[in-house]
Amino acid sequence: MNNDLIKRAEELDKMRLKGISEKLTLDEAQNIVRVWGTHLEHSGGLMFLFGTSIPESLLPYPIDILQGAINKMEAFYYGKGLHDKVRLLEETEMSLTTYVSDEEAIDKFISSFSNSEFRKLMVEGLQDTQKNQAQNGFLVDGKLWELSKARIEELEQ
Repeated sequence: MNNDLIKRAEELDKMRLKGISEKLTLDEAQNIVRVWGTHLEHSGGLMFLFGTSIPESLLPYPIDILQGAINKMEAFYYGKGLHDKVRLLEETEMSLTTYVSDEEAIDKFISSFSNSEFRKLMVEGLQDTQKNQAQNGFLVDGKLWELSKARIEELEQ
């Protein structure tokens, strides 16, 4: 883990001292964690674009509230003996280290895109991502639905 990520993990630890997890109701924490899970499911493009420096404003809630909710649910699940859920939440909590101040994220984003070779690779990667996702399919009403490569090509003609 690079020094930036270690520093961010230490900052997350300091957030625990705010006591947000104690201020949240169990219902609030559960709902915030559900929203966080949905955010993680649909935010792969953010990591692709920003790497390990995603703007904090793209989180569904302020980072300290998210962490407080995760901590509350970890404690709840631990008390119930649901250690698999505790481990899962601990893993998602580490995802918070990829979020930084908006200013820092934009500075790194601009710096990355000043390199023409990087820009070329990024465009190719974006195009491949869309094609792969479309061909892999999406959950629609709880069922996997996919648009085949042949059908995509047919529609684009």
